[in-house]
Amino acid sequence: MNVGNIKVVAPFKGYVISGIKFEEIGGQINLEFDRRSGPRCPHCQQWLPRNKAGRRAVMDCPMTHGSIVYLTFPTVQGLCKTCDRYVTTCPEEVHPNCQATRRLMKMVSAWASVATNSQVAAMFEISDATVRRYDKIVLKEDTPPPCFDGLKKLLIDEKSVRKGHCYVTIILNGETGELLHMQEGRKKESVEAFFEQLTEEQRAGIEVVGIDRSGAYQAAVEAWLPNADMVYDRFHLVMNVNQAVDEVRRSQCAKASKEDRTLLKGQRYLILANQEKLDADGHKKLDRLLEVNKTISTAYILKEQFREIFSYKAIGWAMRALETWCELANASGLASFQRLAKSFTQHSKRVCRFVKHGLTSGLIEGFNNLVSRMVHKACGFRDLDYLELKLRHHSVMR
Repeated sequence: MNVGNIKVVAPFKGYVISGIKFEEIGGQINLEFDRRSGPRCPHCQQWLPRNKAGRRAVMDCPMTHGSIVYLTFPTVQGLCKTCDRYVTTCPEEVHPNCQATRRLMKMVSAWASVATNSQVAAMFEISDATVRRYDKIVLKEDTPPPCFDGLKKLLIDEKSVRKGHCYVTIILNGETGELLHMQEGRKKESVEAFFEQLTEEQRAGIEVVGIDRSGAYQAAVEAWLPNADMVYDRFHLVMNVNQAVDEVRRSQCAKASKEDRTLLKGQRYLILANQEKLDADGHKKLDRLLEVNKTISTAYILKEQFREIFSYKAIGWAMRALETWCELANASGLASFQRLAKSFTQHSKRVCRFVKHGLTSGLIEGFNNLVSRMVHKACGFRDLDYLELKLRHHSVMR
């Protein structure tokens, strides 16, 4: 095999290529010290006296035909007078703690982002555990730490990542979608661990926090960010109202006669659908259903009126509309809506602040879908630190 300039393909500072051998099962590139520099300390690059000599072999990137390539090079262990410790020589391109070059590890990590670890392991003829280790090392080196300066908007939510109700708390930058913090658990301490990392100036700069109605998260935000506005997510609020409508539908279906039950059965999505998204046939079926059952008609009207609250331009008008809605919900006699009215009355500003800030959970809901896909592809994660690295890398480098 004739090679014109192998250094372009395999550059190794301080070493020269002494031999190349390729066979069907793979290839081997042999390195020797460049006599002009000799063995050098990998930390300070000072000349290193020879105390103990040996040879080491590591994996390198496969060639175009897919054969495995091994790289062999001499090692020298000696006392570096500048560092005042014993060190072992190693090319800069080789990771000191892994049996592979850095470029191979980066290639493995790149493939691990689009394929399962088992598929990547089969591709490079290494173990699944080695793929995870290489990927984790590369992600740690390439992913920058989060920057907390200039934070104005936060999104906080929980996500199940394992069976048995194993949840993690996720905090995103509400403007960029960058993952800032992920910690196991969904209690107050999970959020406080993030706030403890911020300076007083950084905490003071946060203007708004998007959150669901979880009491633990609210308590932490109130304690650490007293000047920030809390916004209940519009999507979750509408979902709560839809659940109240569905509760009414189920109770009415249980009480209905055999003829009316036939009409009510299987109409859940028709009742919960937004009115403007129904076609002519859907409107016709809905009108007939609401004529038959006045209680469901009342719940449906309350649902549609609640959605209108978020169409106001001023928070004052939105709060007046919410107050009117709560009065109607209490007067309806429907227990599920009365419970919501009581909660919404206590936190009316948080319900209506979407009108002021326009902050939704769209970014974090999309991020939760990413978590689900990543966990499903990997058939689960035992190492949550590894999962956080992959998620953070995706949120920063996308």
